[in-house]
Amino acid sequence: MIFQKANIDKASPVDAPSGAARTWPDCMRAGSELARSGKPAEAAAMFARALELRPGHVPALHDLGAVLLRSGAPARALAVFDAALKLAANNTDCLHGRGLALHALGDVSAAMGAFRNAAASDPKAWKTWQSMADTAPDEPERVFAVRSAADVLERLCLEDRAPASLFDRCSRALVDAHRFEDAVHFAETHRARFRDLAAAHNAEARAHYNIGAFRAAFRHKALALAHLETRGLPQTFRPSAFDPGDAARALRAFSEILRAQGIVHFLAAGTLLGFHRNGRPLPHDRDIDIGVLRAADGSPDIAGLLRTHPGLICPRAARPGERYFGTVFQGTAIDIFLHDARDGALVCGLGDLKGDIQWRFSAFGLVSQTYQGEAWSVPDDRERYLSETYGPSWRTPDKGFASAISSPALYKTDDFTRAYYAAARAANALMAGDTEKARALVRQSPISFALPPLPGDVNLNTQTAEGPGMV
Repeated sequence: MIFQKANIDKASPVDAPSGAARTWPDCMRAGSELARSGKPAEAAAMFARALELRPGHVPALHDLGAVLLRSGAPARALAVFDAALKLAANNTDCLHGRGLALHALGDVSAAMGAFRNAAASDPKAWKTWQSMADTAPDEPERVFAVRSAADVLERLCLEDRAPASLFDRCSRALVDAHRFEDAVHFAETHRARFRDLAAAHNAEARAHYNIGAFRAAFRHKALALAHLETRGLPQTFRPSAFDPGDAARALRAFSEILRAQGIVHFLAAGTLLGFHRNGRPLPHDRDIDIGVLRAADGSPDIAGLLRTHPGLICPRAARPGERYFGTVFQGTAIDIFLHDARDGALVCGLGDLKGDIQWRFSAFGLVSQTYQGEAWSVPDDRERYLSETYGPSWRTPDKGFASAISSPALYKTDDFTRAYYAAARAANALMAGDTEKARALVRQSPISFALPPLPGDVNLNTQTAEGPGMV
């Protein structure tokens, strides 16, 4: 049987409310439900049982390969996809899955070959173009793949029955392709076809932000917050997946990659605060912050490192020479800030648009500091740096503080940019069930806006996003 040839172990039956699945449709349905619920290993057992009933069924083979890949078994997934492709050589989904498995195994060249074949087999394969963008070590090919994904999604969104989910994806893809004006026009033109008004206004906010129209970006971000459906939000705080121990391990491994490339770097922002105050990353943080001192010639090439290292992914919107890069490594979000020497100070930020988020610090050198038995590079005057970043009360934990909104080090940052981040972070806090943090973020905004009415609130919000408090 095909699942045995693919070296797939038989698994014990999966319990179901009405008993074990017995027919092929039951197995496929159960496998899909288990996959959606985040149980890929159990889903693999159901798809393997489906293949016992219908050996050689290509969609079942694809689904089995997909869940094996998600369960951390790329070699077994590759065997399944190869078995499927012997039966259907041009199956786009299986070619794409084969590329993902090869990439997970570290064979970038073969992965790109599989992705190219998948894209050639299907003019609608926007996911494949995005996977090519995530994999390509060559910058022109990476950018071409980013643009191709946006083109395909734009065409699909012109179809009468295009699902609502595609419109948010297309909006993001246009931004990734640096087609910012097109992203504004797309979001405005198709507002009614997004899944809801909150999603539509978020798309418009994102597009306006990327052309530097921060006032319009904030207005749409506040409207997105106002239209947020609060009835389905969690009523109690749901901690993020950020784990200080896992984050510290990812930081150590990522730091080794940077050192191997000769890239001098240091603990920055919230990561330095956590190590200096607690000896480890902050428990309520959401990412790791790394600083890099950029030379006058623009080196080091962080974009090139992220693009060419097999264990890293360069963000689709990123381009060489930028001052900020965000990536994910070993399940931990990592922010890399390049610091430039200007007028006797060090400046870093998120972008080069006038009024975008940036911070200015007193010039510093780097020294080695040991935290919990491990040596790290840090600013030579750590307490001055932390005071400039977080204010004189940095020793006192404040989970509601946001450096993009309230840092004393903010430099030539537009008030509407700060307000944009206040609204964006408040929405994220609400979706995590943290209404206290959401209110703290609103209070930090230099431009007034209100949270949407929350269950249990009585007259806590006196303005609306279109009300007199909005400038």
